[in-house]
Amino acid sequence: MGALRGSLTFSRFYVTGDIPDDVPGTTLKRIRANAFQPLSPDDEKNEGAGWASIEDPFDTDLDHEKVFYNEYVCLGLRLDRWAIPGPLLKAHLREAEQALLAKRGLERLGRQAKADLKTMVVRKLRRQLVPSLKSYDVVWNLRTNILHLYSQSERIAALLDDLFKRTFKVDLVPESPGTAADRLGLDAKEARAFAGLEPTFLSRVEEEAR
Repeated sequence: MGALRGSLTFSRFYVTGDIPDDVPGTTLKRIRANAFQPLSPDDEKNEGAGWASIEDPFDTDLDHEKVFYNEYVCLGLRLDRWAIPGPLLKAHLREAEQALLAKRGLERLGRQAKADLKTMVVRKLRRQLVPSLKSYDVVWNLRTNILHLYSQSERIAALLDDLFKRTFKVDLVPESPGTAADRLGLDAKEARAFAGLEPTFLSRVEEEAR
C-alpha cells in the first residue's frame, strides 16, 4: 500500500506548530540524521524505524531530489523487525540448554543463566535470518500542511508521530470531525449546529435482518 502503488488506504494528519518557512532548505540535514539504520544481530532492540526513499526502502542515502517534489515532502517510513519463529527459538534454546547442562554437570540452570543463554541463542539465530521489512509512504503537502500516512495502523501512526517530531520539530494532529470543523472556520450558527450533532452507528445489513 502506498502513494505510488497499491491500494490507497491512508490516515490524514494536520501538521501544526512552528513550521519553518523554508522546509526544503532547512530540514534535509535532520531528515538524513533520522534515516533508517540497519538492525544488528547484537542489538537489544527487536525493531528499528527511520526514513528511506519513498520509491525504494533500501535507499537511505537521502538527498533533495529524493525527498522534495514541488510543494510535497515525500518519504518512506521504513520499519525492520527481527521475527524469529517461536518453535525455532524454542528448539534451539532447548538444545543449547541441554549442551550447557552437560558441560557444567548440572541438573538445571538458574534464572540469570537461562536469560543469558536465550540472549546468546537469539543473537545466533538472528545472524542466520534477515529482518522483516515494511515501508509506509508519508506525503506532506507544504501548502496545506496536510500529511497522509498510507496506513491505518495506530501503531504505525505512533511510530510516525515520534519520528516526525524528532525530525521536523512540529506536531501531528490526527484528522477528526472536530479538527476538520476547526480548520473550516465555521461561523457561530454552523458551530452551534455542529456541536449538536450526535454519532450515528451504521449496522450491517445481515445484523438488521436478524
